Amino acid sequence: MRSTLIGMLTGLCLFICAQLFYPKEQNDSENIKGADSIVTQVQHPDLTNKMVSTTRQQPEQVQAKSADTQFKQAMQIRQCRNVPRNDEAFNQWLEEALSRDEVHEIIETMKTRYQRCLNNTSRDENYVQQLINAAQMGSDKAADTLWRLAPTEVHQALNFSTLTRDEQVARMKAFTAQKYQVTEQVALLGGEKAALQLIRGYQYLDPDTGGQNYIQALAYSHYFLQTRQDSEVYSRVEWTRNYLEQRMTLDEITQAQQLAGELQHRE
Repeated sequence: MRSTLIGMLTGLCLFICAQLFYPKEQNDSENIKGADSIVTQVQHPDLTNKMVSTTRQQPEQVQAKSADTQFKQAMQIRQCRNVPRNDEAFNQWLEEALSRDEVHEIIETMKTRYQRCLNNTSRDENYVQQLINAAQMGSDKAADTLWRLAPTEVHQALNFSTLTRDEQVARMKAFTAQKYQVTEQVALLGGEKAALQLIRGYQYLDPDTGGQNYIQALAYSHYFLQTRQDSEVYSRVEWTRNYLEQRMTLDEITQAQQLAGELQHRE
């Protein structure tokens, strides 16, 4: 009887001890597992990569916005370059236009431009330089527009009239070289219009030599076909490539293909 009572008391003590100490150990273990889970989530490589990737995209988005803004400002100034500056000048232009029976659409277009340009306080700024700046930032439209400027327009915009003949020639060469340079930068960033201008441009002039450069033209043709398969003008560039290859030696074609490969690695 006495031994039975002692056994019962011993069992009760063990039960109480288990209830007091085991839950605490279990909770500690669960807390440790929870902490490990939090650390794993914070250090997860996918999450880290997402954060880095988002950070890298922000400067590119800002740059694209700045390039677009520069291009639009340049175009606004360009559209106002030959527009009368006040009512007196506009009325004089209108009288002269009517006296020579100017086309009605041209007169209406000038009226619209005149009203739009009246409040343009930046119309005397150098829009050619702004186009260059926008192209340097990656604007395909700006690079394309640089190629559409007539020499007389460049002379007027850059005030070449105050320079000697030799100085004008030197400045024009410098402008042409810079135009090619920024256009190549845009083309390597994926600019379709820029690549097309280089394909066309090098067939007539290489600013480094002053002559034609079919190797460069063919290289950009290959580069375009390798990187712009979804382009609407793909077939036209393909025709240009075939046209150029028919007029080049095998060695020149090989050089162009090698150069096209280098262009892809420079992206």
